[in-house]
Parts: sequence; structure tokens; C-alpha cells
Amino acid sequence: MLKQLSKEYIGVITVLFNKCAEKGNFFEKSEHAKVICLSKDGLYPTENKLRPISLLPNLGKWFERIIHKRIINWCEENNIFVDEQSGFTSNRRLQTRIISLIEDMRLTITACNRPALAIFVDFMSAFDRMWYPSLISSLIKLEMPLSYIKWIAEWLNNRSLSIHDGNTFSRNIKMEVGAPQGSILAATLFRLHIHFLPSIFCQVTSHLFADDLAILMAGSLEKKFSLNIIDLEERANKTMKMLEKYADDNLLPVNVQKTKFLLVHNVISPSLPKIKYKNKKVEYVNTFKYLGVTITTKLGWGKYIDDKLKKIRGTYKAMRILFHTIPKNEITTRRKIFFAFSLPLFIWLLPTWFYFTEKPQQKISELFTTGIKIIYSLYGWDNITTQILSREKTLYDFIYTYWTRFSLYLEKSLEATQYQHTWTAYNIAIDEKTWYKDLGFRKNNKFIKRLSERVKHSKNDWILCSR
Repeated sequence: MLKQLSKEYIGVITVLFNKCAEKGNFFEKSEHAKVICLSKDGLYPTENKLRPISLLPNLGKWFERIIHKRIINWCEENNIFVDEQSGFTSNRRLQTRIISLIEDMRLTITACNRPALAIFVDFMSAFDRMWYPSLISSLIKLEMPLSYIKWIAEWLNNRSLSIHDGNTFSRNIKMEVGAPQGSILAATLFRLHIHFLPSIFCQVTSHLFADDLAILMAGSLEKKFSLNIIDLEERANKTMKMLEKYADDNLLPVNVQKTKFLLVHNVISPSLPKIKYKNKKVEYVNTFKYLGVTITTKLGWGKYIDDKLKKIRGTYKAMRILFHTIPKNEITTRRKIFFAFSLPLFIWLLPTWFYFTEKPQQKISELFTTGIKIIYSLYGWDNITTQILSREKTLYDFIYTYWTRFSLYLEKSLEATQYQHTWTAYNIAIDEKTWYKDLGFRKNNKFIKRLSERVKHSKNDWILCSR
């Protein structure tokens, strides 16, 4: 739309933007949001089943985009990023957080006496409860230029919204807290708002994707399992106290009912730690869905795989019905439908592919070939013949392409620091012998030998697979 305007209008808008930038002002009308609510549950949803969508004036959004670009440039020049955060940042991946967390868990429980405790913290409407004074305080600590801070404070001031339903609309509601929805600046400012969150913890590993926080604690190698549970309970409650202080200081309440903890281990019927937040018990769960991936106490992948395959079969069912109206000679259209709706579900399985055993891998591969059969109507043909006749890539081709790029990214990315540390620890466990004596073990100790045999890492699996 902006590119289609005449040069005269562009000139006027440029002068307007420059004046606002010089004075640190923002357009008053652009501070008001028109909110429409979309139903998440049928025609007559309750108020908690509505999804609000904020619509803002385009002129204000253009100016916000210019300021946003300058803030991002400042962040890059001053390295205002944290390795633990993967959300709301360009060139960072959700998959990195998942695989970093899981590799840390796998490495920890290699020793049967060493459990891993994961606490999954749920902040109560964190994005909508961003407290403006706390945000400004964080920006000052980060030493953001004063002109930017002044503009942001002005931008947040006097914001309002009204809810619209057809020709009916509510009164203007003043916004005192919360990142303004519909603005490109909102996500970046929220990331800066919780910039110091990972630094408040000690003796733990934290993983952040936007406001999804996972805290991981590892047991000690030299302690018995029962003693590790006692130690983890003590450390977990201290960590909750630190989180409690941070949440109170920044008015960022934790939803205790949705906050869960998971104990990853190799023991039968272990005793469980008791964790509390503000004297409220944090619930223990056997499985937890973190960033779309189901994690279990034994790091089993059956449920996660079954859920994904069920969704894939659902797309196949729809494809079979739809393809009755699409002739067999329109292969291009059929392929586009498969690659748009079915392939992304397979791609979701690729980051965790090397955690699966051979039988589930074969099951997934066969289901992928079934999709190729549906596209080309090659019912009754075996899998090898189907691949030859269709000349399509196999699932293993996609795996190779994906992991070739992903492994290079994991080796160099700053957000994959924890993953890189687990790879170093893996190499030490299978090669180095010097650390055994430091922990009081003998080199020929059966425990050490068993430990080096049990240790695994996805990068090593990828190296062996790619040869």
C-alpha cells in the first residue's frame, strides 16, 4: 500500500515521521486499538474461549516498524541477547530449545543414580500483564539510549482499546499494562522486559521460548539416587523462592495450577521431591507437552509419535476424499496439497528423529510412502516400487537435508550453547579418563565402563547416519 502512494504523499509522511522522531512523540489516534474477538469454540463461545485480535492504524504501524528496526540494530550492535531465549528473535529456532533440553536430560540420566528434575513454569498471561515501569527499568539497566526509552514511554502512554462486534462497539478502555497486540514492537519489548530472568537462577539450566520457561536441575554423579532426590528438592524450592521474588518485583504472576514438574530417571518407583511456590504445591506429572513435544519420565517417544501419526492419518483421510474431485493427471495440485498439510507434520518429527528406535522410524517412513501412494494412486504397490515410479524423495532424503543444515546451525549458534556443552560432555564421557580420579572413581570401575557405554548423543547418531 505504501509503495503505491504518490511521491507527494510519501514526502508528507516522511516529514511527519522525522518530526515525531525528533520530539519523541507518537500519533494519538494510533494509540487506540480496535479489537475484534474470534471464537475458539463454536458459534456461542464463553468469554474465555474468545481470541482477541487488535487492529491498529497503518500509519502508526509504519512508524513503529522504523523504530523497531533501529531498536533491533541497537540490540545486535550491543549483543542484547541471552543464549537461553529462542523466542521473538530472528534466526533463532524453537527446535534448538527442544533438543538442548532433551540432550541435557539424556546425558544426566545416563547414570542410573542421577535423575533430572524439570520445572515447567507457566506465567499468568505474561504478554498481557507486562508492567510498564518494570519494562522501563529493564531498558535502563540494559543502557538503551535515552531517546529510545523516551519514545517507548510516550508510545506506551495513553493507550486504549474498544471492542467491536459488527456495528456495535464498547466504550474506550484505557490500557495500563500489557504489550500492545498488533504491534511489531510488542514482542521485542517483551523479550527485553524478561531479559534478566535467566540470570536470577543459580546451579540450574534454564530454557526460554517467549514466556515458556523450563528449569532443569541435574543430580550429582557421586551421590546415591535417594540423596539426589533430597538435594534436588532443596535446590528446587530455593529456585522457586528466586522466581517468586522476580515475579513479585516485576508484577509477573506465576500460574501455580498450570506449573508442573517432571522427574526424569531410570529407577522403578522413586520417591518424589515436594516443590512449593508461595506455599502452594507444584503438581508432579509423568508427561508434559513442552513446545509441542511430549516429554516423559523415561524419555519414551511412543505417545509423541502416535499423536503425530494420528494427525498425519487424518490429513490422508481428507486427501483421499478430496482427490476424488482432482484428476490423476493433475499431479502438481495433488503434490501441493500433500506438501502443504502432511509434510509439515513429518518435519516436526525430524529434530527428535535420532531419539526414536528402529521400529518407530520404520513405521514413520512407511506412513510417508503411503502418502506418496495416495498422490499417485499407486495402491497395491510395494514401497520400493512406489518410490521408483513416483521419483519422489524418500523421508530419509528429507532427514538428510534437514539435519545437514540443522547440525551446522547447532554447531555455531549462540542459542545452542547448552547443546554444544552436552556434546563436549559426551566426548569426555566416552574418551577422557582424567576426570574419573577427580570424582574418586577407579579407571577400571564397572560403573564408569557402564556409564561410557550407555551415554548417547543425537550429534553422534547423525555423524554415523550421514557416513
